[in-house]
Amino acid sequence: MRRGIYRLVHFPAGEHEDLIAAWLWSDQAGVISHHTALALHDLSDALPSKVHLTLPQAWRRRRLRVPPGVVIHHANVPPDDLAWFGAAPTTNPRRTLNDCAREALAPDLLRHAAQQAIRRGLVARAELCDVDEALRPFGGLGA
Repeated sequence: MRRGIYRLVHFPAGEHEDLIAAWLWSDQAGVISHHTALALHDLSDALPSKVHLTLPQAWRRRRLRVPPGVVIHHANVPPDDLAWFGAAPTTNPRRTLNDCAREALAPDLLRHAAQQAIRRGLVARAELCDVDEALRPFGGLGA
């Protein structure tokens, strides 16, 4: 699949093999995040063309050869910000939305995703401080 990551031939390919490959490349220290996690939580119409992976802050000093199709972010993700998507760890909806707000996701996509998460009961509006701040110049989060 990637350099040093192999898939057994007699087993069918998984739906999100690229996510698992990126996670394994990170020595299982990374977390699927940002745009990719937004799509996994089904909170956006955006289809990310790259896998967004958050690596621990200590990895910032490492010189990495990042695989093609992977976008790296650095932050320490505490256990209460984690969710699991199959075998891969991902940021939970609250963390995902706030991360996307800090990374300047398009305001219409961010608003729609946040409203959907609130409507589905995945987050409370009060948990989306970064989203509120990012959307303030664009009319806020709305109803």
